[in-house]
Amino acid sequence: MIPSRIRAIGAAAVLTAALVACGDRRPASPKLAEVMPKLPLPPQAQVVNHAGGEDALQITVVTPLKREQVESYYRTALTRDGWKLVNQAKDAEGALVLLAEQDGPPLWVRIRGAAGSPNTLVEFSGARVAGSKPAS
Repeated sequence: MIPSRIRAIGAAAVLTAALVACGDRRPASPKLAEVMPKLPLPPQAQVVNHAGGEDALQITVVTPLKREQVESYYRTALTRDGWKLVNQAKDAEGALVLLAEQDGPPLWVRIRGAAGSPNTLVEFSGARVAGSKPAS
């Protein structure tokens, strides 16, 4: 009796996995070049996380530079090489959030200290410009 239950549970697991695999596939995230074509990375940056949806990407990097150094770096970097710093503000958590525009998609940069570490986290968010077509 127990072996038949095991077989039934196994068959149900295989069927469930097959149905999930056949389900609707999530749309592919845009390519980095579509939403962040001129991404200025801070010195010694290492990618620690990335996420994406159908029209947007978010990338998080860590740098050993102090937060003040990174903030200064971006206040300068986002005012040259085709960038225009449009807005800067502190969010509810005290992170500096910058919005920059260029000839292409806008870029949001959020700078905050890494908890329990002297490092700085930089989160980049970019989205496809309305009316643009996904790259094939």
